Amino acid sequence: MRNKYVLILALALFSQATTVFAVSKMDAPTDNEQIVRAHFQTDGSVNLPKDFHHWVHVGTFVKESGNNLFDNSKIVAPLIANTYIEPSAYRHYMATGNWADGSQIVKEFTDAENGENCDKVSHVCKTPFGTAIFQESYTGYGYMVKDKKRFPDVAGNWAFFTTGNVKPPYPETAKVEPVSKCLACHITHASDQDYVFAAQKIGLDRTSPNNP
Repeated sequence: MRNKYVLILALALFSQATTVFAVSKMDAPTDNEQIVRAHFQTDGSVNLPKDFHHWVHVGTFVKESGNNLFDNSKIVAPLIANTYIEPSAYRHYMATGNWADGSQIVKEFTDAENGENCDKVSHVCKTPFGTAIFQESYTGYGYMVKDKKRFPDVAGNWAFFTTGNVKPPYPETAKVEPVSKCLACHITHASDQDYVFAAQKIGLDRTSPNNP
């Protein structure tokens, strides 16, 4: 009988130990995971990523008016922006709350549909299969890369690149943009978030049980 109780106690302790181990492993930072990095040319230009639609989509927002940040042109129809994080950088951020050196982020813009079936104020379009605001065409993307060796003197070691305000196929490479082009806004409004607007991305909410 005594041996039976010893066995039950041992199993219980083993169960508790494995449970603690599972939680610790799940919550542990992914520092040992190699971060997938951007590829640069010898002249300092970067190879713009082509597969980012397979990255982790973390949020969408609509810019209704103002100017396009790529070329300062006036916005005629709302721009819909989708943000994608390279998966290894995403996992590291969700585990630690920090952006690892080498992190890559893409923010791609699309035009909202603006045809005859669309209201010119709300931009809601009526179609046989529903009434909504629809994306119509890709119009380019911005690309952020965190690299402390290449950009040691830039805030957060982030550099900004862009395809420009163009439709696909996008350019193969891009040169780094001046800080005033885009990063200045990040420096002014997101310095407490390592210069990334993470708080505005629902998919980067580390407290949400819906985010892995």
